[in-house]
Amino acid sequence: MPNKSVDSRPEITDPDVATALAQGPFHAALRAAIHARGLGLDRLRHRLLARDLNVSTTSLSYWQHGRTQPEHPKSLEAVAALEEILQLPHDSLRSLLGPRRARGPRSLRVQQRRPEAVIGGGPAMKELCDRLPAAREHHLDVVTQQVTATIDAKGRDAGHRITMLVRARRNNVDRHIALFRGDPGCDVDAVRVIAHRDCVVGRVVRHSREPVMLAEILFGATLDQGDTHLFEFEIADGTGEPAKCYGHGFRYPVEHYTLQVRFDPDLLPRRIFRFAQSRLSTEMRETGDVSLNSWLTAQISQSHVEPGALGIGWEW
Repeated sequence: MPNKSVDSRPEITDPDVATALAQGPFHAALRAAIHARGLGLDRLRHRLLARDLNVSTTSLSYWQHGRTQPEHPKSLEAVAALEEILQLPHDSLRSLLGPRRARGPRSLRVQQRRPEAVIGGGPAMKELCDRLPAAREHHLDVVTQQVTATIDAKGRDAGHRITMLVRARRNNVDRHIALFRGDPGCDVDAVRVIAHRDCVVGRVVRHSREPVMLAEILFGATLDQGDTHLFEFEIADGTGEPAKCYGHGFRYPVEHYTLQVRFDPDLLPRRIFRFAQSRLSTEMRETGDVSLNSWLTAQISQSHVEPGALGIGWEW
């Protein structure tokens, strides 16, 4: 059954606010909520001061435009207060905040940026990268990446949709290489790659023994340096054992990343948390709890993502 906090959340009548809270990122949801309430930043600051929370109008402006995000304990208290002031559901803004930006802990970073070093998969992933050398090339910067993973009624990862806005680092760039590592029990031969928007699927290489795979996502056009391209594709699975997490590995920095994990109403987790790793093959490091919203979706959102891995985990 859903948490009581889900059932008791106030109804959001403004469709723009509801969409922003469901999809993120944090700054967009905050900006939409402030606009809907018609409150200026000075008034918000005074209301926070009345709660003994001193947040400057500059900080509020930076938060709603994505230049910075709340991270320190007092700032997170202010976000909780803003949810009340703006008449938003409990934890609806805080759930959009990802792990703290990596400024120092080297355990959450990697020195090597070869795909197999970050994504894991060991010799199997190395073998696939040897078969598809473009997987090791860094010809694209990721401006935004949104992933929506679906967990089915048996608790399995049924697949995920990925929407990406990329920018070419050089001329003559025409593809993205998607890397996939399935859960234990995944039949990688049954995993499908589906193009949904402004792309087609090119060559797909699968390992014969391990659940790892690489796929070319072709743009159908050639980008010159500085050109951007927005596209969407899906990796459909549903063959593995019940999942306990969904993580995404980053070979290179990403400007903004959002992950949603949607659960089937017939099987809901009893606890959800976010985590970070130096790579997907290392132990998870929990970085905070995540709430399940009224759409049965858990979400994290992070700006300025460094190489490594981020994800959402749960307990059944």
